[in-house]
Amino acid sequence: MTKRMYWPAAAGVGSGVMMLTGVIILNSNIPDDSGSRGLAKTLTFYLKSSNLDLLEATTLLLLASSMLFLFFLGALTGIAGKRSQLVLAGGIAFAVLMMAAALISGIFAISAKYDDTFLVVAGTALLAMLLIDLAYGAFIGAMAAAAVLLFAMWRVSRTTDALPQWLGWPALVIALGSLAGPFTAWITTLLMGVWILAAGVLLTLRPPAAAAERPTTAPAEPSVAPTEPPKVPSGPLT
Repeated sequence: MTKRMYWPAAAGVGSGVMMLTGVIILNSNIPDDSGSRGLAKTLTFYLKSSNLDLLEATTLLLLASSMLFLFFLGALTGIAGKRSQLVLAGGIAFAVLMMAAALISGIFAISAKYDDTFLVVAGTALLAMLLIDLAYGAFIGAMAAAAVLLFAMWRVSRTTDALPQWLGWPALVIALGSLAGPFTAWITTLLMGVWILAAGVLLTLRPPAAAAERPTTAPAEPSVAPTEPPKVPSGPLT
């Protein structure tokens, strides 16, 4: 493993750990705004300073994870071969939308914590409910973009030796799950963090193989032209 590849791969490990931590905290520390008491529960949630602290930490974790992922993306495109453009486009869109989701989900808590003129009241709690829905929409978009990257990496694992198939098949499963985004984004973001972590660990432990297509047929045997026996003169010997 060269230093040139080691640091992007290590960035993948950090990105996966931070994404997992941030999404777990966010999923367990988001106000329940459903039902007739949704507004009251949202208001109560944002009035607790501990919840504001956790949401701020989650925002920072997800932003840092997305920036590290952009660094890790260089390693993924390097092993993707002819599918590198799909990996690059999907990866950039994924990182940008993840940053947008992180900012949208945490901006209300950060404003309430640091802006003395921003009051958490019933009127502003309505805004918080809207931001929660917008943040989830951004997560859905992020995983739709990730599906492009994951489909491409699955094909890389199937047609080349650059990525093992035990990492390619989970990529396909996550990509297919991402297509049902409104229902699965809360779990596919977690699985994406696991996949990034596993890919980062793999690339730090072994040198990446070149993304050359596997041969589909056995190489042809070299043809050897038959040699004719030397001609013996038919005349009398003298």
